[in-house]
Amino acid sequence: MAKKTKILFFGNEQLAQGINAKTPIFNALLTAKNIEICALVLPKVHVRKPFPIAIEAEKNGIEIRQVQKASELLPIIREFKPDLGILAAFGKLVPESAINAIPCGILNIHPSLLPKYRGTTPIESALLNGDAETGVSIMRLAKEMDAGNILAQKTVKITPETTKQSLYEELAALGAKLLLDVIPGVAAKNAPETSQNDAEATFTSKLDKDLSLLKPAEKAAQTLYNEVRAYAGFPKSKTTLLNIPCTITQAHVAGQPSSELDLLCADEKYLVIDRLIPENSKEMDIHSFLNGHSH
Repeated sequence: MAKKTKILFFGNEQLAQGINAKTPIFNALLTAKNIEICALVLPKVHVRKPFPIAIEAEKNGIEIRQVQKASELLPIIREFKPDLGILAAFGKLVPESAINAIPCGILNIHPSLLPKYRGTTPIESALLNGDAETGVSIMRLAKEMDAGNILAQKTVKITPETTKQSLYEELAALGAKLLLDVIPGVAAKNAPETSQNDAEATFTSKLDKDLSLLKPAEKAAQTLYNEVRAYAGFPKSKTTLLNIPCTITQAHVAGQPSSELDLLCADEKYLVIDRLIPENSKEMDIHSFLNGHSH
């Protein structure tokens, strides 16, 4: 019987902000032959309810460790003695000493076509920039952020129907599949790797609440449409309609308005509002909002 590869898993799989996080990567490893997850390592943060990945770990008898500082990782690695580390949305830079302490190193699932969109918001950045495609990369964790060698990559299309949630789910599931493909070679230390071209690297930045206000007088309709998709869940896209603060959840661009509430933008086109969440209310379509508040 082949020896199982012992894996230490770092992160919560929340590859984008403001999405409903799922655990396809962790689950793929749990059910894979010849793989054993020895522990789950999470950053210590204050959350209202446990991460879905922590619930999965507990359900399957996987030990959980939480860390405040990156310096706490080495003792955990020495405790569990993994063959390989897997990282998916850990939220902390892992020091070189910790990477080198694991015989086969650490692999990172990153939801972009590296070296494009290094950093914390690659999914949001692809939507914000109106890209026609993006992808997922399996890379070897290195000292510099998202700069390690690439072991596998796969491209996916972005369509007008693509949402941040659907793109996250597609990239996470694809990342899980690619990961299972490369682990045997990594464990045997004969997996082919390709170095990144740092000159082609682009970097993303964190999202904050200051980005949420829609500014039609200053921006083109397509830009606002991209914001509505990229900022879904967090930091959200907000405006005031009929004196009511609203979060816009779905919209499209048009040359003419469909209702009196559509936003005329700086390029003389309209951001047509399809769905929204009025303050202290549930999500609804624009016609229901108009029917309930037009008086």
